[in-house]
Amino acid sequence: MKDYLPLKWQELPQYEAASLWKTMRRSAREHGYHSFIWFGLVRLKDHWFNNWAMTAPWGGVRKWLQRMRGVKIGKNVHWGTHIIVDYPFPYFVVVEDGASISGNVFFLAHCKPMKYHEDFVESYVAPIIVHKNAWIALNVTLMPGVEVGEGAIVSAGSIVSKDVPPFTVAQGNPAKVVADIAEMVQKNYEPDEFEWLLAERKRKYKI
Repeated sequence: MKDYLPLKWQELPQYEAASLWKTMRRSAREHGYHSFIWFGLVRLKDHWFNNWAMTAPWGGVRKWLQRMRGVKIGKNVHWGTHIIVDYPFPYFVVVEDGASISGNVFFLAHCKPMKYHEDFVESYVAPIIVHKNAWIALNVTLMPGVEVGEGAIVSAGSIVSKDVPPFTVAQGNPAKVVADIAEMVQKNYEPDEFEWLLAERKRKYKI
């Protein structure tokens, strides 16, 4: 899928059930395509690439297939099996260098409720960013707009609906910080760099 929308919080129209052709035309416009036929072919390609990426036996192939969909994956990233990346907005998922994404992780970058619920639930897309050297364990769901900070760990089975600060461990549904591991990972950084990272964490997250 092409990068049509800017990589920031974007309002979306509410979902309305319609015929196949009407839905295709509406979706094509939302994604910046003039031809709904071309859009349909791109969606079909993305669908199969995502399916192949879930079960391919080599991590490098899995990452390549997801990059071909538009997912932004950095260097030296571990990419497990059966990872689902948002179908309509794969380019809203960013995974930085050195991160580890374990199996059965679900990146959900958008929320598009039915028009029936428009006065109760917002319809939007927002980027998901996994920063450098973060570790997303098995069976984690990442909700729209969340950031997982540098060096953070999200425990298995968690649902992340709010940001996870750098150098912390978060777990649960919704995921909450349960540990600070800054002292245990500081050996990976130069002293000045680490002090700056901790200062930024305190500025942004008040911890």
